[in-house]
Amino acid sequence: MTAKSATRLSSWRLGVLKSTFWMAGVLVAVALSGVHAVAAPFAYVTNLENGTVSVIDAATQTVVATIPVGNGPIGVAVTPDGTHAYVVNLEDGTVSVVATATNSVVATITVGIEPTGVAITPDGTHVYVTNVAEDTVSVIATASNTVAATVPVGIEPFGVAITPNGAFAYVTGNVSDNTVSVIATASNTVVATITVGNGPLGVAVTPNGTNAYIANFDDNTVSVLATASNTVTATIPVGIEPLGVAITPDGTKVYVTSLDNNVTVIATATNTVSATIPVANLSFPLFSPGDIAITPDGTSVYVAKTAGNAVGVISTATNAITATIPVEDFPTGVAFAPCTGVFGGTFTGNLTVTTGQNFCIVNAVVTGNLTQTGGNLEVLNSTIDGNVQITGGTFMINPGTTIDGNLQIQNLPAGTAQNQICGTTVKGVLQFQNNGTALVMGSSSSSPPCPADTTDGVVQVQQNSAPISVVGDTVGGILQVQQNSGATTITGNKVGGDLQLQENSGASTLTSNVIGGDLQVQNNTATTNVTSNTVTGNLQDQNNTAATQVFTNSIGNTLQCENNVSITGGGNTARLKQGQCVSF
Repeated sequence: MTAKSATRLSSWRLGVLKSTFWMAGVLVAVALSGVHAVAAPFAYVTNLENGTVSVIDAATQTVVATIPVGNGPIGVAVTPDGTHAYVVNLEDGTVSVVATATNSVVATITVGIEPTGVAITPDGTHVYVTNVAEDTVSVIATASNTVAATVPVGIEPFGVAITPNGAFAYVTGNVSDNTVSVIATASNTVVATITVGNGPLGVAVTPNGTNAYIANFDDNTVSVLATASNTVTATIPVGIEPLGVAITPDGTKVYVTSLDNNVTVIATATNTVSATIPVANLSFPLFSPGDIAITPDGTSVYVAKTAGNAVGVISTATNAITATIPVEDFPTGVAFAPCTGVFGGTFTGNLTVTTGQNFCIVNAVVTGNLTQTGGNLEVLNSTIDGNVQITGGTFMINPGTTIDGNLQIQNLPAGTAQNQICGTTVKGVLQFQNNGTALVMGSSSSSPPCPADTTDGVVQVQQNSAPISVVGDTVGGILQVQQNSGATTITGNKVGGDLQLQENSGASTLTSNVIGGDLQVQNNTATTNVTSNTVTGNLQDQNNTAATQVFTNSIGNTLQCENNVSITGGGNTARLKQGQCVSF
């Protein structure tokens, strides 16, 4: 840390705050970090000096309630269903639990010394709280509002953010060695420690879970951390002493507060700075927590203006300040309820998600159809009795989801989002057609992990222009991969019928699949790699105009290769080999 900060953050006490130098650390991680919801109407703002939380109606941009909590409230997160806000109190080592229906404290939980950062798992069952002066993270079970675990991490942990599937918590701080600790939430143990920039404080994870953005206070940068490999892939110069980080629900922009009274905007497509927004009164007198949150519809950024006892509102469309909302003394943390939707129980009828909405279905049953024409959608551990049709927006269909009808994803425009279908059972047909955004279907070794899917009927992946991965899935019928201009990766799947790779102009890789019918690789104009597949019927490699590789496949009947411009292979076993593959 810089000389301006204390050697131990345990010196952050209210008495120090009331003197001339103060630094507060971090940061609110949006509770659902990538779970998308309908725009929530209320923002919760911690006021460190007078021990309160201001409740802002985002529709009217006015304070509608002020809630007394503990001493020195510095951070806040809201449960996915919006029913409770968890407020960390720096000065008395507690967490206040606020019932949002009544705006009253219903429980007070003792945690570690100087709690600062807070985040909630996507299923709402656990709260993770960083304890700065104790070098630990407290894990609160929301069912009982008791501490279920205490996890040792690095020195002076500050910020915390949780991956969209709830599998990992990323904890910053660790100022002695400038690292980020990764906690596996299933075991509440540290599974990785990653070196980033100097003085890592704020952290947020992209909605698709692929990257974490970390503000490095002491070297004026943001580290981009790939969660699949837990390695830093980019370092972005930003403002002086960056602190808070927030990411738009569509994952395209990162907003970073800095103590030079600026908010930096990073475009995630290029990891470059696209705008710098002056925001007065972020620091007091030299430092500011710079806490920041984005409305669930992605239209506005709320920034705590500590020196001005106010919250600034920035339009994401124009990157201009559109409002300043007075609150109480020294506002620090800002959070929104990240989701509205269906949480538990049964919803009778059809649901539609449209542009400007962020919607969640968690632990629930929907008796009708689910349609998405825009916005953002997440489904987790739920059953849809009808069909699911997606023609716009971004989505994540997560583990434990069952769709009794068909899943149709069609005509999505080009974009930088990566949609996911993970751990889902589709009883009917799965169609992914004419889309411009990337898709991961099924299991992978990525972080967060994406479990395998099961489709009882046919899977059709057709006419897509962005990369498509189908990994480790079970397909009861035919798997058709046809006329795609984006790269396709088909690996480790179990297909009951034929696998047809046909007329693709993007490179294709087929490896380690088990195919109950025939494997047909035909009329492709880009390279194809067909390796280590087990085929009950025939393997037909025909009429491809780009290089084709056919290696180490096990074929129950005939290996037939004809009219390929360029083909190589070897190590294949088959009852009969014909044409160009006779020696393969």
